[in-house]
Amino acid sequence: MLTEIATANVPGLPDTLVPLRRVTALIGPRASGKSRLLAAIAWLVDGRPRLDGGHPATVADYAVRGTLDGHVPRSIVRTPAEAPAPPLPRCRFFTARDRIAAAHRAAGAGELAASGAEQLLACLEDWLSEGVTGRLLLIEEPELDLNPQAQRYLYRLLRAYGERNQVIYSTRSPALVDAVHHEEIVRLDITGRRLWVRQAPAGLLSDEEALRLSAEFDHERSEMFFASAVVLVEGRTERQSLPVIFRALGHDPDALGISIVEVGGKGNLPLAARLLGELNIPHLLVYDSDRGRPGAELNARLASAAPEAPHFMLDPDFEQAAGLPGNDDKVINAWRRFANAPAKRVPPVFHDIVATAVDLAARAKVDTG
Repeated sequence: MLTEIATANVPGLPDTLVPLRRVTALIGPRASGKSRLLAAIAWLVDGRPRLDGGHPATVADYAVRGTLDGHVPRSIVRTPAEAPAPPLPRCRFFTARDRIAAAHRAAGAGELAASGAEQLLACLEDWLSEGVTGRLLLIEEPELDLNPQAQRYLYRLLRAYGERNQVIYSTRSPALVDAVHHEEIVRLDITGRRLWVRQAPAGLLSDEEALRLSAEFDHERSEMFFASAVVLVEGRTERQSLPVIFRALGHDPDALGISIVEVGGKGNLPLAARLLGELNIPHLLVYDSDRGRPGAELNARLASAAPEAPHFMLDPDFEQAAGLPGNDDKVINAWRRFANAPAKRVPPVFHDIVATAVDLAARAKVDTG
């Protein structure tokens, strides 16, 4: 398998070094280089597609280098004038353009419009049943034309295929990333002429912490990896109430790329914050003060686990800070409290939470162009 790839003078891609795993998910904003990097990997091992657009005389010399980890690890390099020596992994590259074109052709012929997506699923099923090993599979946006259930099924197929092969794909779908396997996520950001590569280390979470995340984090929560900014909250009441509060203050979190993510309890907040911090995704934490010694100790751990993220402590809890009547039907009461409320009726702490999240999202979009 390829353990890393380095590019130099590749047209349309800043020079970079990217670590690779047996399964690697490339994420990042639009125009951050994900598709171009996949094409560079394909060109390195297969000589296709051409990276110079078929006009080598119009670009400077460029090179793509990689490290193959086999019985004897070795470096390989490809330039317009030099090809790496065999053996090389057999490579299959599913581009988004080809799959979309296949769907259009099928629709024109009166066939199934999602034929490109179905072909990808069928190939994986066949390769798994045949016991294929030692191959390199590259996919640009594998979620195209697949409904949510099929995307989740595809993710299981990719993980199974990656046990004996290597899979590298770009994605914008929460169904195709997993907080538990966070070390497989590589986030790309381009600022100016520099490509930033960020990846959470494999040992970031203990086995117990990973188990807790696997119990709490579903694919809906994984949308945080694609957000401009993330508001981490303890539970369901905050998760369902805060979007209403955002809109009461004149902001739509979805339009701004802001995810409000409930982590399944206060103790999981530092785990999610650690992952977001490693991937440089802006975030803030909202949690109850839980007056008393146990609460104070956990609050101190939260502060040390995410020292650079803004913290908002609601005293003593969300319900009282929001002025909700009692603890019964909290979500309904929150909706009644804020759905048609003027901004002046929203408590100041929520003004601060919303303003901070909006500012983080705006700065993130400026930083990534």
